[in-house]
Amino acid sequence: MQEIWTEKYRPQKLSDVVGQKDIVERLSSYVRSGNLPHLMFAGPAGTGKTTSALAMAKEMYGESWRNNFIELNASDERG
Repeated sequence: MQEIWTEKYRPQKLSDVVGQKDIVERLSSYVRSGNLPHLMFAGPAGTGKTTSALAMAKEMYGESWRNNFIELNASDERG
């Protein structure tokens, strides 16, 4: 089965996220410390909110990231 292009090329590690240096540094420090607070990502579309959250979860939890991650996206509830 073929992947959607955006998923195929989505960064898998925080270090692969570009254009958000300060945010990536902060999220990476959470991963290094192993202490992850509840987070809410806000901002305009296309700034890397979902990508950064997914990359952080994958780095922090490895293969079991799906069991430790929930995405609530208000844009999914339009209309």
